Amino acid sequence: MPFKLVIWDFDGTLADSLPSAVSIFNRLAPEMGIKPIGDLSAAREFSTRQFLKQHGISLWRLPRLVRKYQAIAAESADQLKLIEGIPAALAALASAGVRLGVLSSNREDNIRRCLRANGVEQHFAFVIGYPRLFGKAKALKRILRAERTDRADVLYVGDELRDVEAAKKAGVKVAAVAWGFHKAELLRTGAPDFVATEVRELMSAVGVERSL
Repeated sequence: MPFKLVIWDFDGTLADSLPSAVSIFNRLAPEMGIKPIGDLSAAREFSTRQFLKQHGISLWRLPRLVRKYQAIAAESADQLKLIEGIPAALAALASAGVRLGVLSSNREDNIRRCLRANGVEQHFAFVIGYPRLFGKAKALKRILRAERTDRADVLYVGDELRDVEAAKKAGVKVAAVAWGFHKAELLRTGAPDFVATEVRELMSAVGVERSL
């Protein structure tokens, strides 16, 4: 088994939340004075910083937007479905003895409600909601210290270029999944260790494909 600890991003990685995310963002756009998402395909080609610039979101305004977004997301957290194949993948990893965790920019209570509703919360040793969009590297390092796990035994799984960049700063391997917000072409610019376009490819990288 190449990895002892697999840490997951939540939105777009575990949860099929992209349609909901776009709806919430566009609902907030008039109130926040920002540009709504019109062309989702084009938006998926921008890095997070490029996206913020394109939609008129300054860094000082970002925390307020994130708080409002998460509050609305809480209304339907237990209605979100997971990406097809993810529940079986999580069960296979847990059965293989892999420790699982979540590190996301979403709130812990939102994440847990979704995981619980989809019957997979029990597979996770920890769930961490870290609201700073660009602070995941620090959070990953804290997890490594808390878990006392060698970096070589850890994999972070995310769907955005910033997830790839954070994992690299923290010194852990990273798998980028192309079924979330960012397209595979953009994810590859960050040189992730793995790029997966479907769950089976991800599990093959982790080493438990045979269990699916």
